[in-house]
Formats: sequence, C-alpha cells, structure tokens
Amino acid sequence: MKNILLVQPNFRHTKETGIWMANPPLGLCYIAAVLRENKIKVEILDANALNLSPADVAKKSDGFEVIGVSGMTPAHGFIKELSKLLPKNILKIAGGPHAAGFPEKLLAVGYDIVVRGEGEYAILEIMKGKDLRQVNGISYRKKGHIYHNADRELINPNILPLPARNLIPSNGVDLPYIGMGVQYRPWSPIFTSRGCPFDCYFCNKKIFGKCFRPRKPENVIIEIETLVRKYGVKEIDIYDDCFNLDLTRAEKILDMIIERKLDIKIRFSNGIRADRVTPSFLRKLKKAGCIYIAYGIESGNQEVLDKLGKNLKLEKVRETVKLTKKAGIPVTGFFVLGLLGDTRESIQQTIDFAKELDVDIAQFTIATPYPATRFHDFVRENGHFLTDIWETVYPSSGKMIYTYPETASPRVVEMMYMKAFR
Repeated sequence: MKNILLVQPNFRHTKETGIWMANPPLGLCYIAAVLRENKIKVEILDANALNLSPADVAKKSDGFEVIGVSGMTPAHGFIKELSKLLPKNILKIAGGPHAAGFPEKLLAVGYDIVVRGEGEYAILEIMKGKDLRQVNGISYRKKGHIYHNADRELINPNILPLPARNLIPSNGVDLPYIGMGVQYRPWSPIFTSRGCPFDCYFCNKKIFGKCFRPRKPENVIIEIETLVRKYGVKEIDIYDDCFNLDLTRAEKILDMIIERKLDIKIRFSNGIRADRVTPSFLRKLKKAGCIYIAYGIESGNQEVLDKLGKNLKLEKVRETVKLTKKAGIPVTGFFVLGLLGDTRESIQQTIDFAKELDVDIAQFTIATPYPATRFHDFVRENGHFLTDIWETVYPSSGKMIYTYPETASPRVVEMMYMKAFR
C-alpha cells in the first residue's frame, strides 16, 4: 500500500474540564518516521490540536488507502464514530492503549486491524503487504472471524529514527501544543526510554511492557541538540516512566547537556522514581537546568501503597523530597485517592502526608481502572463499574467509576478528593 494517514483523536476531556492540553503525538511521529525511512507516503492529522470532529477527519481521508488511529480511553467515542464515517474501501487500523485493552471492541465497531503494542514495525509490515497471519502484535477481522496473532517482540528504541515532528503543526514545539505546566516555549516532550519493570496495578503494560529499554545517552543527546539547534526549543519535558532507573545513564545524559552548554529548562512532568535519587543526581539536574520534578507518591498509607505494586517506602519519599527541596528544585507530588483498600482514614493519611512533605504542588487524582490493567481486571472480577461510557473516564474528572470490597464508597472518595484540594 502506498500511503497512510495517521490520526490523533480529539480528546473529550479537554472540553469537559476546560483545561487545554494538547501534547504532540510522539507515538504517531515515531511510526511516521519509520514509514518515511521505508519510502512510504505518510501524513499525520492531529484532530486534538486542530479541534476537529470525526466528520472533519473523514473528509480529509480522500486519497489515502489506510487510516491509522491511535488513542487513549477518553477518545473511545471519537474513534468509534470515525470508523462509521470512513469510506469502506479504506483499510482501518486502530492502536494505542485503549485498542490494546479492547481489541475485539474496536474490531466490532468497524476497524480491520488492531495493533496491540508498539506500532512502528507492525504498521510497516502491514503497509508492505505482509500476510496478516505473519504480522505479530495484531488482531484482525477477516470474513466475520477475529484472529489474535502472537505478541510482538519489544523494540530496541536505539534503532528508531527521530520522530517526524515536521509532520505536525508548529513542528510539535509550540502552539497549538501546550502540555500541563509548560513554562517556556518553544518546548518539546521526549522519551529517553521505554517500559517500566515495576508492576503498579493501575498501569497499562500492553504497549511498552515491563522491560526497561533505555536509549543510549549519545542517542538521546542527538535529539535534544536537534530540538535546541533546529527548532529553538527552550524547555524539554521528559515523559519517561523511569528516567532515573539507571542512575549512571541518567547522570551521563545530564553531563552531556552540561558539557555542550545547552541552554534549556528540564521538567519531569510524568514523574520519576522517588527511590532512585541521590545528592549527586540532584546537583547535576540543577546544573543541567531542571526546574520541575514530580514524584509518583500515590498514597500516604504504606499498606495501600504496598498493594499497588510500586515497591516504594514512605520513609524514602520523605528523604527524597527533603533532598530535592535542599537542591533548590521545585517538587510536585502525585497522589491517587480511591486505590484498592483505601478508606476514609487512609485517604486522610494521604492528605496529611502531602502536607507533611510540604511539596510545592500536590496533584490529586481519583483511581481509574483503565482497560488492559490489572486494576481493571480486579474490578471486573470482584467489584462493579459504574459506567461503560469510556470517553468520560479520566483521572481529573473528579468521579470514581467503580466500587470494590474494602474500598471506600464513591461518595466518600469524591468528598475526600474535594477536601484534599481545599
């Protein structure tokens, strides 16, 4: 097949919350870069950044043989509606976290193929016309039957080309893109690694897996220098799940930023591990330009935290927050209310712990059992979902969407959520 249009859906939560947050679709940019390397014509349409409807996207599909849509759970309604509006002669592919969790549901609403994990090389093989039976990591529909192929091996991120940012508005470094808390523009998110070896039950492992796959520091610095020299980027937001899992690698990246005198600000808005922090690491972060660190703390009750699978101790969190504040780097704490086993008392302990730590920002969300997570399976087997309208499901909604034995009721969790912010 000769050409493909990759689509980022328009996310409902932007409209619902009134918070404009449109991150560059780096996943699609990576797929596009691999396809372009292989001489396949590819374009990206970011319906989120451009505020387009499914009908708008369908009108722009003329001339393409394949449409690839990647989305998270709040985009379910958009993805479903788009499938109805696309011409029947277009091959429709769905991917992303939501599709990985619900492949049969996406196939049932009209998609021909679902990519269940990383999409770069699965889509390349599809575009090259490989027999679908031999393409690992996909589910597909043929003559009324659904087939699930074997999972695909995880990609070594060091072999990937740099994401094709030039295919999205403003090269993905300025408006209409703006991430939560971005302070300097032009800006850009980057991934310096994929995967996470820990096992938090609320996390979707279907895409990047449990294997930590770091990019080499030399590989990372090429991307950062390109962003600074070519696009004038002033702020880099590192979106890794575990940037500091390997401290030696992390410090080498910082050393290279310092040695090359790259005048940038660095933020860790997706959070880093609180138990992989040393004074040396913090000193280098500060010198390299770090202006924001978020720690995924989750709960102030050790028993609730232990059930999560994060393998984190509250005493270590106390120590790390003190070290970070001493280093002069602003600290944000991520806290989740309504986790399995959370009671009114344990949620109060989480609020008290946030106050004790004296973080600069405390971000509270309500636990959300997304598809393809162990959390979702627990609730499905032993609890009860209060909605199946997935486009309304996101952590900042202020709503608890499930009940579970030995966990506080939705009314209590939502009340404590409001109390936490007050």
